[in-house]
Amino acid sequence: MKAFVFDFDGTMIDTEAVWFDETKKYLRAEYGLDLPMEVYEKVVGSSDEPLLLYMAEATNGKFDAAAFQKYIDVAVHSGRDKLEMRDGFMRVYQYAKDNGYKIGLATSSARAWVEPILEKFGILADFETIQTADDVEVIKPDPALYRQAVEALGVKPEEAVAVEDSRNGSLSAIGAGLHTIAIKNEVTKGIVFPEGVTVYDSFADVDLDAFLAGK
Repeated sequence: MKAFVFDFDGTMIDTEAVWFDETKKYLRAEYGLDLPMEVYEKVVGSSDEPLLLYMAEATNGKFDAAAFQKYIDVAVHSGRDKLEMRDGFMRVYQYAKDNGYKIGLATSSARAWVEPILEKFGILADFETIQTADDVEVIKPDPALYRQAVEALGVKPEEAVAVEDSRNGSLSAIGAGLHTIAIKNEVTKGIVFPEGVTVYDSFADVDLDAFLAGK
């Protein structure tokens, strides 16, 4: 194995719970609706389209997507400075760095969202490649982001480990041919992950020596 490619939202930073909570709050306040977790799970790591479709149908076409997006942008982005790394993430990240693995990132989010947070935590320069939604025509679960990441790192897909938190992200990594581990968070703990993904309940459970020994 020669490289690790990390997902960002929900894997490195606990943003998924923030997005979910703010979306629930908005729907209840504006439309008196509850947001089923099974609906939100479909968009984790990918596009918001299934969520927007649900909202449009649930409100009989009255849902204002532009107003919702403006609210979310303010609510989530204004709290960017308060975001923290997920518990235990840095142990896995440091393992990759200390053992000389190439390090990349593949995210369905925009570069303008990702890079300032990596800079905040002092690890932006460690990434040899950062592939974002700005770099592909189709985001996860399409494999393009991971394909481009390993190509930029100069390694074969089977020489890389993807670190994910969502089903969409895992499908993307597997589709690109990477070995994939997924660490559940509060939003993705009920998701059924694709076959072939090694799933952990928390970063504390991750044993990379054992995982890599089996590859």
